Amino acid sequence: MGSNLNKALDSLSLIVNRYGVEDNSKKIELLKRISKIKLPLNETIHTYNELLLFICAFPNDAKILALAERELKRISLLLKSAKNLPAEIFNNSGLPFTAVLTGFSHDCIQWLLSHPDIAIKLSSFESPAFDLNEVLRLTLPSLEKSETTAGFTNFELLDALLVKEKDRLPFLISELGKLNQLPYVKDHLFEGLGAYVELAPKNKSFSKSYNRIQIDSVFYHDQILKRFDHEALLNASLPKTKVYARKEIDAAILAVKNSMAIYERETDPITYMDERSFSLYELERGVTVAFYGMIPERQLPLESYVGFTLFKNGLPAAYGGAWIFGEYANFGINIFESFRGGESGYMMCQLLRVYKQVFNISFFEVEAYQFGLDNPDGIKTGAFWFYYRYGFRPIDAKLKKIAKDESVKIANRKNYHTSKKVLIQFTESNMGLQLAGKKIVSLYEISEKVKQLIQKQYKGNRVLAEKDSVMRFKIKTLWAKNLNANEEKVLKEVALWAEAMQINDSGKLDLMCQMIKTKPIDLYKYQLLLLNFFQEK
Repeated sequence: MGSNLNKALDSLSLIVNRYGVEDNSKKIELLKRISKIKLPLNETIHTYNELLLFICAFPNDAKILALAERELKRISLLLKSAKNLPAEIFNNSGLPFTAVLTGFSHDCIQWLLSHPDIAIKLSSFESPAFDLNEVLRLTLPSLEKSETTAGFTNFELLDALLVKEKDRLPFLISELGKLNQLPYVKDHLFEGLGAYVELAPKNKSFSKSYNRIQIDSVFYHDQILKRFDHEALLNASLPKTKVYARKEIDAAILAVKNSMAIYERETDPITYMDERSFSLYELERGVTVAFYGMIPERQLPLESYVGFTLFKNGLPAAYGGAWIFGEYANFGINIFESFRGGESGYMMCQLLRVYKQVFNISFFEVEAYQFGLDNPDGIKTGAFWFYYRYGFRPIDAKLKKIAKDESVKIANRKNYHTSKKVLIQFTESNMGLQLAGKKIVSLYEISEKVKQLIQKQYKGNRVLAEKDSVMRFKIKTLWAKNLNANEEKVLKEVALWAEAMQINDSGKLDLMCQMIKTKPIDLYKYQLLLLNFFQEK
């Protein structure tokens, strides 16, 4: 029986992303055949579940989708009733009713502690850089600090402090929370503890199979779209924005956050999400894109780190973000393993389209890691050519010429493949997608000018440079407003920018003043101010 199941799964995997009439009939036949086979509690379930997820994201028709959904339900019911699932097989599988065991940041765990669909507990301390005694010596009341000098192990110390097992994780989060006014110190100390947590789902919703957003209708595929006019797509107007009810937004935010925990990932825009900035864009072919910025305390002073999650027919299929500054964006995308082999290029171009039109981006840059730098998988898969196909080119002129020559060879020589050596050579430069025939100012250029200012005029004394630049900026702008801590952070960077670039125009200075007040609270309005700033003569 096991061999029959494995043969059926091998056959299904060969045609899962094919959409001919015979392929569709074969998928139906295989799904029906597998549905009659008892599923073993081993790796086979995970393999099958991944294939079913792909089918649900890229279904041929309603019949095949219904069969796949029925099989996902069968797997869920089997795992719910199973006893003592082998941890080495099922932990971190993302399957329903299976545990996630990994490390997260302090703020992420704080959110997970209040999660309605999981139970969470402290599991272990993995390769800690700091001893718990060292850390708690900074936070405990003075009457208890003596316990940290007795040479206890981490768990012995918790016992000595009379912290019950079920309270260990909330206790650690509470103690480190005393350092919230120093968020990056808190993060460093908590990460250094190497705390691993175990997430145990209470229901099927916390799983790859059922963590979804609600959609109005399913998009059925007659092909996996590989060839399309990417330039036309980037320039196509976005569909009319749908109005979402508050409960729909809240459900989408939960799905976005869940996707990271289920897949053992974490990004700053999700962990430190400013929910006021959350927006959804419903696009073609079953694609929905969620955008979100970060709370003021975690923002970069001048750039806007805008995260995204891309849903395919309601399932989270990709995540990443862009570091935006005016018309420039440093872009990164990660497609979840379950959905590779699908419409990766199309999904990326949909993301670029939304970023381009929502933020008026004219230049996208991808870092070399995305296509192979310190990333062997990127070299193995030839990821460089994935980006090249959609208009990205090496920023370095020499490598751009080599890439052009290689592309000609690929087009004209049958079975020609770029060598590993050349693919590695390409990683010496980032790649850029130029959407407008003009020079775009990047934050890097401003940073270089600021560094030169600090070295030449202030002999490397950044504190003095900041203080002097702020004073000069306030004099030039007749500044008389009181600022909070987040605004002060922006002011320092804006003042250095104004001084290094010798900005004295009253119109530009007025826009900079508006940026200082706007950056912490409204990333969309802040972006408009930046665009106006760079458009002014």
